[in-house]
Amino acid sequence: MTALTSALEITKLAHEMHVDETELAFLATTSPDDLRDLRGIVSHAMFSRHESRVKGLAAVSKKLPAAVTAKITEIAMGPMLSARVAAVMDPADAAKLAGHLKPEFLSELSVHLDPSRVEGIIARLDEALVVDVGRRLLADGHLLTLARFTGVVGPDVSLQVMDGASGSEIIQVALFLDEPSVLDPMLAGLSDETLGEVVAAAGDHEEPFEALLATLEEDSRTRIASLT
Repeated sequence: MTALTSALEITKLAHEMHVDETELAFLATTSPDDLRDLRGIVSHAMFSRHESRVKGLAAVSKKLPAAVTAKITEIAMGPMLSARVAAVMDPADAAKLAGHLKPEFLSELSVHLDPSRVEGIIARLDEALVVDVGRRLLADGHLLTLARFTGVVGPDVSLQVMDGASGSEIIQVALFLDEPSVLDPMLAGLSDETLGEVVAAAGDHEEPFEALLATLEEDSRTRIASLT
């Protein structure tokens, strides 16, 4: 279990650093808690590296009409820099700007966001837009990103996003959750048919699935057992 959790944390760290996880293989024997702490340090360091420049861009964007800022954002700034700017913007201003950005650009931007820095923005977005962006992430295979946002958007919105996802995709999102407490409410919202697909896919993810079962409440485990 510890080895699996460490491997998942290495995958998350590689995503944070924008490197291939094979480059971090030397961390395989590091404890999950230490890897989690390291990921937090890396995230803070990468954000702080250009903090003054990013705050300057955020200040400029506040002086322009949202529609104009949106055009500049999509054409000149790109998803990664835009994600950095969003993290330091006033949540209300950022949410207004998001309404002028294309959903496909927002999905690309989301890959570079730290969900903990943008909770206030997401809370102000139209739910339909959040679901649309989430489904684009799902279609593009960004399961780790979806998992990280699940704790922010909550189980109800996550269930809408994952509607139509395969059993294998649901297992992988569950594995990468930063907030395990949302897993039981999510499973409770799945139909028996969908949960049956998750159980059927468990054969391809035997060790991870057993690890997930161990984290579930008794009601969830009982329901899964009835479908096995």
